[in-house]
Amino acid sequence: MPTRAIHLISTRRLISSFWEDKIEMNLENVNFPRQLEAAGLAEKIRLALAARKTRLWPEGKMEVPLLSINESLAGAIRNARLQRRIRFGFDDIFDKLAAEKKGIDEMLQRQKSQQNYRVSRLLLFSNDGAERLYRHIEQALAEHHLRILGCQLDIDSKELGRLITGKSAGIKVVLVEHKDAVSDVLKALVENRE
Repeated sequence: MPTRAIHLISTRRLISSFWEDKIEMNLENVNFPRQLEAAGLAEKIRLALAARKTRLWPEGKMEVPLLSINESLAGAIRNARLQRRIRFGFDDIFDKLAAEKKGIDEMLQRQKSQQNYRVSRLLLFSNDGAERLYRHIEQALAEHHLRILGCQLDIDSKELGRLITGKSAGIKVVLVEHKDAVSDVLKALVENRE
């Protein structure tokens, strides 16, 4: 059986118990990158993320922040792409997350310690995906919730593709991979509000 299929099966088993109740993305408990907390921006970012939420799919159990694209946010996402800190493509993203989780779990097993998790990845996705895509996103966010923050962008995949590549290519899901790029994107949510 391919690795991805095994991973999806184990993910479904892992979070099936969560599906009995609504899965809350509790922004109060999110640990943002240290530079955002040091700059005193964590609470403002929490408020910006909590301003609008959406359920991922009609029968879904999780609500995520719904973000409108403004020039600051678009610029931060474009900069992350220029810095090669954006990954796109559903399979590529979820394979990468699974490999990282496996590595972290092995390291913690060797060290016999617990890690203090902080958000170091942003999963951003368009508003025109199929239900199946949003089910997979919900599963990934539940499994990796300690280090990944998921947000739906209030744009379709063609517009997200233009934002990322400058072309009219449809892109439904992107992963912002580095804590500095994540910080810049999150900072952009509050730049025009100060």
